[in-house]
Amino acid sequence: MESQGVGELAGLYAKAFGDDGKIQRALEMLSFALKENGEQEAYMRHNMAVAATMFGLGFDRNAVLAGLLHNAQRIGVPIEAVAKEFGRSVLELIEQQERFERALGYKAEDMESTRKKILAVLSASPVAVILQLAEALDKIRNIGEVPSGERVKFIEEVKELYAPLSHKLGIYPISSEMSELAFRMEQPEAYEKILAAIGETTRKADASIRRTREELEASLKAAGIDVAIHGRVKTVYSTYSKMKRKGVGINKVYDLVAIRLVVGTEKECYEALGIVHSLWKPIPGEFDDYIAKPKENGYRSLHTSVFVEDMTPVEIQIRTKEMHDFAEFGIASHWAYKGGKADTRHDKKIEWIKQLIEWEKGKEEKAEMDIFGKEVFAMTPKGEVIQLPFGATVLDFGYAVHSDLGDRCQGAKVNGIMVSLNTMIRNGDVVEVVTSAKQEPKAGWLGFVKTAKARQKIRARLKLNVPSEAGVKKMAPQVGRGMTTSDRKIRLAKCCLPVPGDEIIGFRTTKRKIAVHRSDCQQAKKMGGKVDVYWGGGTGEYEAEIIVEAVDRSGMLKDILGIFSGKKVRVKSTSAKSGAQNNITCTFGIAVKNLTQLDDVTRNIRGLKGITAVYRQQAT
Repeated sequence: MESQGVGELAGLYAKAFGDDGKIQRALEMLSFALKENGEQEAYMRHNMAVAATMFGLGFDRNAVLAGLLHNAQRIGVPIEAVAKEFGRSVLELIEQQERFERALGYKAEDMESTRKKILAVLSASPVAVILQLAEALDKIRNIGEVPSGERVKFIEEVKELYAPLSHKLGIYPISSEMSELAFRMEQPEAYEKILAAIGETTRKADASIRRTREELEASLKAAGIDVAIHGRVKTVYSTYSKMKRKGVGINKVYDLVAIRLVVGTEKECYEALGIVHSLWKPIPGEFDDYIAKPKENGYRSLHTSVFVEDMTPVEIQIRTKEMHDFAEFGIASHWAYKGGKADTRHDKKIEWIKQLIEWEKGKEEKAEMDIFGKEVFAMTPKGEVIQLPFGATVLDFGYAVHSDLGDRCQGAKVNGIMVSLNTMIRNGDVVEVVTSAKQEPKAGWLGFVKTAKARQKIRARLKLNVPSEAGVKKMAPQVGRGMTTSDRKIRLAKCCLPVPGDEIIGFRTTKRKIAVHRSDCQQAKKMGGKVDVYWGGGTGEYEAEIIVEAVDRSGMLKDILGIFSGKKVRVKSTSAKSGAQNNITCTFGIAVKNLTQLDDVTRNIRGLKGITAVYRQQAT
């Protein structure tokens, strides 16, 4: 059974992406790590199922490989091996999914905290969230493999979290199957009773449904409308929910059987609706126009129920191919997949993503979520969600958690990687603040913190710790003028090229001149005559240098320069050096306004095909 599953998955992968051998290498990597594990077959089956779900949703090769390797680190596969063999993009998806799963595992005080956790990861990486849904789907399908003591809790999680989230994302096949399986496990008698009733109803209506489809196809063809016709039978859980919601018996559920018409254009949707209503009598109160008024998650279609021959009720759903893809794949249909490019109409990643975790929240809360674009959500290692303004740094995060934590903040680990205090936080980041008892607030911190709380606490501590603020106040306007190069007394160090937003430190080079370095610059540590400085309010351009490592390909330089141009960043110099195995290292001298713009550019370059690393000139 295992070899058949491997062959099927490898065949689908090769057909979509080419036979690059990565599926086989991933399976060999897992098999080697599992050689001492007696449950190897179940583990491999699970991972292949998750990968197959990601493939079925239309995601690219990286997402499929991340599904296959999503829990590889837990069984001892080195992260370096995953990155080397499959690329950092695959590893990042795996790590994002694991952080999300770990965050969900911490007990939240209320549902609002859980919503924020989901939104934090979803806005940073929708694929990581869907990877988690794919894993949960396979677990509920194979509930017997879940330890008996955890099954009740997991089924509750599926009902309360995973199925509703899938529904909000518009991934109805996953949502429907999860709800169906959970209902069957919790209420087996009710499930079997409704299943039998659905079966009896559909058997009786089989012949009339078949004739209805034939008549529809002929009528639409005569009107010059090309159509693809699909059928579906309502699930047991969906039927149960509708009966309960409306307080009716199964004989009053008019959409047990549905026929889906997929046509070419929106105009043809309404033309097809007119033909349907001319052929059969509509059922009063059973028409919905989700094209003119889409559902919250973007679902669009026309729904009407009619009585066909023998008064058999049938729901007719009419939609275009694009609408049908969304109905099947939800959010997944709006991201690049199978080697294609993302739909540019959804470059903003769909406005409703800002509100999809509201789950029956009130109007006041909805208004708050409308400004999501100006906020980021990050998490502590224990899953607490910290909400900060866009552009906030890890130092802002420290002060947001606790004032003492901010005062003693020496650095932080973001997603397990050590970073400096001025590192900007992105949605979904897990931030662990690193403190030191010897650390104290510095005037330079005021140059890059974004939150009022951080600024207030830093100023308060400086008043306590600095005998006189006169020196700091005197330096502030000097450095501010110097940053715009109008003050010849200020020199920005060429060894580290600081830009506004960097944590900086000044050194007197003569009685009148000051050299400004990044605080992590190794050269600065050798110098004496330290002066407290911080960025003023000047404007202008600042030199920076970034290094791009990539697997060379046609159009690579054009794509990189296109990002610089799109972000309004002036390129002052370029150089390139070829390496082994078609690798290339490019160095770009650029002019930027601040650290935010520089981070934005490097983040966008990292997303290009073939890029293996993007980093700033090392402060040496």
